[in-house]
Amino acid sequence: MFCVNIALGNTAWRLLFKDAEKAKNVFESLRRRPLMEKCVVVEDDFGQICDVTAEAVYGVLLEDLDKAKLANVEIFLPQQRTQVMANKAAESDQGLRAARRGNGIATLDPMGGFRPTN
Repeated sequence: MFCVNIALGNTAWRLLFKDAEKAKNVFESLRRRPLMEKCVVVEDDFGQICDVTAEAVYGVLLEDLDKAKLANVEIFLPQQRTQVMANKAAESDQGLRAARRGNGIATLDPMGGFRPTN
């Protein structure tokens, strides 16, 4: 699956294509803004039709969604590793471990003695 994102001012249109060649053709037709016709009508594989003028297009991005999915996984892995390290550090911290078990910091009980706070 391939995606062509078209930047139009402060908004963007996203066109989806099953075929890489079709997506590349649309990307190339929009990328050459100084050479393109005044208006370009483009249709994706899912029924979206856009009609844009050369002046309205600020930028175009071609994206291979299968590779983008792998990139997102690679970005997520360090976050998960950091979370695992933080959990291990929290388990070795006496105060945090007690708070997780519901045995918060002890406070003076008005009836005399200490009790855990929750």
